[in-house]
Amino acid sequence: MTTDKQISQYRSYVIEKFINLEMMINVIITIYYLKKTSFQFLYEVLYDEYFSFALKRRILVKILDNINKLDEKEINKLNRMNTIRNYYAHCRMRYTPIEGEEYYPDPRKKGKKIDFEKMYKEFIKNEKTVLDYLFKIYEEMGGQFLENILK
Repeated sequence: MTTDKQISQYRSYVIEKFINLEMMINVIITIYYLKKTSFQFLYEVLYDEYFSFALKRRILVKILDNINKLDEKEINKLNRMNTIRNYYAHCRMRYTPIEGEEYYPDPRKKGKKIDFEKMYKEFIKNEKTVLDYLFKIYEEMGGQFLENILK
């Protein structure tokens, strides 16, 4: 069984890496609509706590469709990675039966256990290809990463 310490480590990794993916989506949206990177737009609009990931993902799909770069396979991976992130962020209520081993129940599958280790491995497997896909689009739109931009 995966220990609480391992689950915490997996949670940190998944959430931190998902933040990176979401940042790529934010800059793609910014460049598409403003034709440049705008930190004011990023921070005041896209990073607002009420600007949901689901809305960002929906806008990203429209942009990718408009520029003929929509890859359903990569978007499906991104969707799954978001689901995994949500499991790590929100599913932490442990169930302890009278008999047997305690576990984390899966809210989507009654009577099933959440396999955090399996989801962690799936997240890692998809992370590189999705990030590469988004980064390539960002570069094709004229985006550049500059070292020490915030220093």
